[in-house]
Amino acid sequence: MRHSSGDVHDWGVRRAVNALSAFAFIYVAIETLAGLLGSKVVLPALFPHASKAELNGPLGDWTVVTSVVLALLFAVISQWPVIVGHERHGQDQVRWVTARRFSLLALIIALACFFLSQLVASAADSGLGAILSGTGLHPPTAPDDGGMETPIMLFYAILLGPFAEELVFRGVIMNGLRRFGRVFAIITSSLLFGFMHGSLVQGLFGFISGLVLGYLAMEYGLVWSLLVHMLNNAFSSGLLAKYMPLAPEVVRIGLGLLMILVLLIGVVGLLFKIRTLRDYCRSNRAPKGIYASWRAPWFLLFCLACLLMALSEFVPGLA
Repeated sequence: MRHSSGDVHDWGVRRAVNALSAFAFIYVAIETLAGLLGSKVVLPALFPHASKAELNGPLGDWTVVTSVVLALLFAVISQWPVIVGHERHGQDQVRWVTARRFSLLALIIALACFFLSQLVASAADSGLGAILSGTGLHPPTAPDDGGMETPIMLFYAILLGPFAEELVFRGVIMNGLRRFGRVFAIITSSLLFGFMHGSLVQGLFGFISGLVLGYLAMEYGLVWSLLVHMLNNAFSSGLLAKYMPLAPEVVRIGLGLLMILVLLIGVVGLLFKIRTLRDYCRSNRAPKGIYASWRAPWFLLFCLACLLMALSEFVPGLA
């Protein structure tokens, strides 16, 4: 993943996309295979008398976390010079923070975009359900981080998962493509991030939210995209639904009104920023022919493998 020139040539961007897609493929393969090996082989061998509920519940939670940790170790070891800023050419380094100030309004708009992304994905889920009803196939589930009630899964959903995904897809992959055009880098990393979910509905949500996170990481730094990712997962983890009923009525009403106000401010702020974002896309668009690099073998293989995983959830007994 080292590039000898910063010039934009067809062979250069194709080689970069291919190498970074291979990196993403190995990362996802380690996470997936480690999870399968742990749940199907290791846990039954270590706990032969455990029930299926226990293997899929508390014990399975540790398998999920372990698989992500192993994949993250691969990412950190293989990309250490890029992550810590010691890369030889200095053009693909992870940018943890930039000189641009991250404002409260930017945070509110980003959270509103996440909410709108969830609405789009939920609508797509309902549409697929209506189309597939009566066909014998079952639709995928809408993106949901709910049910994260155990401490280990809350740690995964709110801290470990966002950190690993931001480091891999925004930190390494997006910054590795930045010199070929910022918009190209954001879109390409978002596509890989969406496909990585291995689900049509969650992939749609992943792609849209990836665009938001990509812009934040590109313009403000990885620290801020990580913060927004963590906040979104915290809101959608089920913590609010679990503890809100225990709060006094005045607190519940106050928090509900605050959330509505934040959403309204975010949507209005986004509408006012549409022209700015359009100008940003125009001024940072990639040179002609750059998107042909999506024909790179590892990019196509990664997308195909994840697409097959997504389609498998439609078949009863495979999901």
